[in-house]
Amino acid sequence: MAKETREVDLPQKFETARRPATKFLTRHTLVSDGHDFIGRVRDLSIVALNFETYELLARHPDCKYAFDVGDWVQTLARRVESLNLAGDLLWPENMPSDCSKFPVSRYDWLNIAADVFLMRYVSVVDCSIILTNGVYQKGINPEQCSIPSLKKVGVPLHVLSVLQLMLDDQGSLRTERNARFHHGHERFFTQDDLVFWMASTFEFRGSAITGEDRHGRKLDVARSFKEGLVGVQRDFNRSTRRLVRRLKNLYDLLGEEFEDRFRPLVAAAAHGFNAGSRDKVNP
Repeated sequence: MAKETREVDLPQKFETARRPATKFLTRHTLVSDGHDFIGRVRDLSIVALNFETYELLARHPDCKYAFDVGDWVQTLARRVESLNLAGDLLWPENMPSDCSKFPVSRYDWLNIAADVFLMRYVSVVDCSIILTNGVYQKGINPEQCSIPSLKKVGVPLHVLSVLQLMLDDQGSLRTERNARFHHGHERFFTQDDLVFWMASTFEFRGSAITGEDRHGRKLDVARSFKEGLVGVQRDFNRSTRRLVRRLKNLYDLLGEEFEDRFRPLVAAAAHGFNAGSRDKVNP
């Protein structure tokens, strides 16, 4: 499509407001498997190589416990790691100079990045609650698993307090996630999102527009895009740094509980599959 430049009628000007920053923040990259508890459970999960089916494995309590906890650990670790995908979208490299040839507009890129970040960030707490349920062997259906349900079945308060802190940390981001996914509300990325959306849509279609935003500033789609990115970057860095600290505390507690439960199981086992060893099992 040939590029055109159009003059369009834009919303009425308002008083000039200070523009948000466009300088990218230093990216926080998450490491999902750095805790000893994760490595320990993954080592033990190798015992599954001795069995052709889960049903055969489940006949041995120590093997079943190690494998099940390993599965829940892996789910949580992968969800934490997937936040780096959101980071890739928020710190893009080699963006094309001609965004009309890009799969989506700059505005849509921001929406997709925000969706990925919010959905996966909020779900980390849900995965953590399910892992806690598994380590404590409470048997709650994952769909009904929550902090109150864990409290009812006797999970210690000091463990629940860490989960509650993780939930509290999410604060307005969890509210935004619910509003976006359940009610169709969108985040405001700039001080004049309507104009940014309009300008980025025209740009994507190969027909740029000129004009001013409601603050009387010349349209600059590239700058608006960076403003939106930096805003979500700030939420991403602040939230994920806290998340890593909370997860360490949770893993410390779950690791102790896991060992207390696993030790008597493997001590009573007579199968010879070395489920209690840190060494690789010979199938």
